[in-house]
Amino acid sequence: MKKFMVSISFPGVISEEYIEQIPSQKEYISKLVNQKKITSYGLSTDRTKLWLTFYAESEPEVWRLLVGFSLYKYMEIEIDEMLFHENTKLFFPQLSLN
Repeated sequence: MKKFMVSISFPGVISEEYIEQIPSQKEYISKLVNQKKITSYGLSTDRTKLWLTFYAESEPEVWRLLVGFSLYKYMEIEIDEMLFHENTKLFFPQLSLN
């Protein structure tokens, strides 16, 4: 499996149609997180940028997953394959207060 960083830009002006698609967008992202296809994601405070890290066999597979986003037609997408992506959760175990 390879790791990819996907940077998505959304329009600054939001229509009613766009807003109606947000719940299904969130649901689809949750599905991909549960399938471990998306390993992390973040949204800018102005809601115009979304960053996601994907585990996939190839860049075409990432594109196939992105086409399923309900907001796909509003997205400007950039995909970069990553050599590595470190996460502090991998280095520091969660403490249990039991």
